[in-house]
Amino acid sequence: MESSSSETTQKEDEDKEVTPATYYVSKELVCLLSASRSLKVANRSICPAMDHLLLPLLNAVDEQELQHRSEELLVIHVRPIIRQMLQQRLGLYVNAQGVNTTNHDAEDLYQEAMARTVEVLHADQRLLITIQNFERYVGRIVANICVDYVRSKHPTRARLKDALQYVLRRHADLGSWQYHDALLCGFAAWRNTGKRPVDVSDIDTKLNAFLAARFAHDDVKVARLSRVVRELFDWIGGPVEVDVLVRMLVYIRDIREQQIESLDDVELENSFRSSIGSAESNVETHELLGQLWRVVRRLTPMQRDAFALRFCDQDGRNLFTVLRAAGIVDWTDLAEGMGRSLADIARLWKEMPMDSATVARELRTSQANVYKWHFRALQKLKAELE
Repeated sequence: MESSSSETTQKEDEDKEVTPATYYVSKELVCLLSASRSLKVANRSICPAMDHLLLPLLNAVDEQELQHRSEELLVIHVRPIIRQMLQQRLGLYVNAQGVNTTNHDAEDLYQEAMARTVEVLHADQRLLITIQNFERYVGRIVANICVDYVRSKHPTRARLKDALQYVLRRHADLGSWQYHDALLCGFAAWRNTGKRPVDVSDIDTKLNAFLAARFAHDDVKVARLSRVVRELFDWIGGPVEVDVLVRMLVYIRDIREQQIESLDDVELENSFRSSIGSAESNVETHELLGQLWRVVRRLTPMQRDAFALRFCDQDGRNLFTVLRAAGIVDWTDLAEGMGRSLADIARLWKEMPMDSATVARELRTSQANVYKWHFRALQKLKAELE
């Protein structure tokens, strides 16, 4: 669930300075909730599933009580959730006042989570009275913030997670499912069996044993992701959280964030070879990929970009990776074929495959145009490849 830019956009007169010690509810929120007092307890009949934690806000008799109830909600319920999730998901610590003097990222993320929570309360009373579990709702807000942070700080890990989720969707014997508040993954046969997530303490030692047992004679870095995932599930014997599996894959494939500076660097070539995975070697597949690239080059620039930037194979690899792995193109060929500079190709490679919203931002257009260009590209490809 990607967080939208509208979540962080507020009117200028609503911006309030936040002190590290306390997050005060805005005067506008107090007025908005005061105007909603006519709903009061009647809201329970309008929406009986409404979380009881939110009811005192609607039942406040005056602005002073409303201010008190709102701050109480934020301090008692929201603050601990934010602190706990930042610690669990990112390993970032803030104290009870949201302060970490040695890590400004932690403070910024804490304050952003508080701001987004107040924004929800501020935005629309129709939303407020339909929230069935406020603490879980806050948890989703923090989870989105953590996802955005990881994507910005660790793009390679984010791409790996995207590829893993694609593999879990693509292969019928694999899957992911909700278990309480966690997203688990494993063999599809484990779904709805009540299997609890496997204990993954002392993970480094266990994964070294896994590599020795399952990949003693193979390079796990170039093995198909689907194969590695199946081997892990079979070896573990039970489901794990998706984020935990990502950390396991990062470890066993020795994935590290890389700064691309020169496409002529020999070490860069080695890093690409490690990350692209195994390529199909049969002649038929090689010929098909070569034909695909020739057709892609003949597409209009917009159709070409819409197709190439979104392309993802069954193992989650992007178009540039697949073509490079098969020996169809080198970096110069990609730059010429896409009509872009080498530096631009390197930047795009780090971000691909993209979803339609990201492609729209990259091409500075609407998602509707992206859908249109992508559809027309597929039509031409189908016609020429059949």
